[in-house]
Amino acid sequence: MKKILLVAAILVAVLAFWAIPKSQAGPAKPIRWKATVAGANLIGFGEFVGGVDHVNINNGSGTNDTACAPSGSTSYSYLELQVFTPSLQFSNMGGFSGVGDPDLAPSGLYGFPKITTAWPDCVGDFLTSALQPTAEYAHIDLRFTTCGCGNTKTDLMAMADGETLPVHMSLLFFTHNWYTLPNSSSTPTQYTFLNLLMNAHGWYSGVTAPFPDIYIKRVGNVWTAYVDTVFDNGAYQGNLLGYNSNDWPVTISDNILGQFATYVPSNAGKKGKTIWTTTYHYPCAKAPLKFQIAFTKY
Repeated sequence: MKKILLVAAILVAVLAFWAIPKSQAGPAKPIRWKATVAGANLIGFGEFVGGVDHVNINNGSGTNDTACAPSGSTSYSYLELQVFTPSLQFSNMGGFSGVGDPDLAPSGLYGFPKITTAWPDCVGDFLTSALQPTAEYAHIDLRFTTCGCGNTKTDLMAMADGETLPVHMSLLFFTHNWYTLPNSSSTPTQYTFLNLLMNAHGWYSGVTAPFPDIYIKRVGNVWTAYVDTVFDNGAYQGNLLGYNSNDWPVTISDNILGQFATYVPSNAGKKGKTIWTTTYHYPCAKAPLKFQIAFTKY
């Protein structure tokens, strides 16, 4: 039962990043999208067409997304690309600086499949070692929303021709192999791979002036997201070393975030049954990230 509840909690957290676009609901003709990806750190192979070859491209809106804090705004809209087959390539990923959990980092309890380097360089090795998504990380979700960026306008579809808006970026790599039952001799144990989220709220950093470091610009029927960030938005730089919730800390710190869990057994259950205490951990890193993705409505 505990395993079922934990898996359910994880799925709830992940599903918060995925949504059925309101534009595709009901009898109205759905909006169709295609997208192209290019840049210094991320390249897309070919054109991505929503609903074709394991690609989803969604747009929609909502309220009360946790990523909107601490701006105080509750309404938001989004554009997202979901990819299920290997068709994205990371390159030139370097300059990593980061921290892990000081109690766990020496034991090397977190990492990625086939990757042996320590945090945070393991992130770059994982991203550039193969086309993404991989067999272990079978779903990539790249989402841009108006959450938490100080916008008075929150509807991306209502942007004027030539207008720009700062946006929040979340780039999620979720592994279906993340959870495995611990065994009685494991104290503590981490199973099995690291979830990864690149999380950043666009702002006018000065380095990328006169534009924000993450923004969307509309030109005609094309909404292009521009990313040129080092994850340094001053409103989102909280310390994560004491953060142990299963909810991604997207309202606390802009970072390249890892997520893993440790399980500590005790015999406090009825008739000596083992009870596992789960603690979540979030090693974090920063590195330059630069790319563009053009969403075309047709």
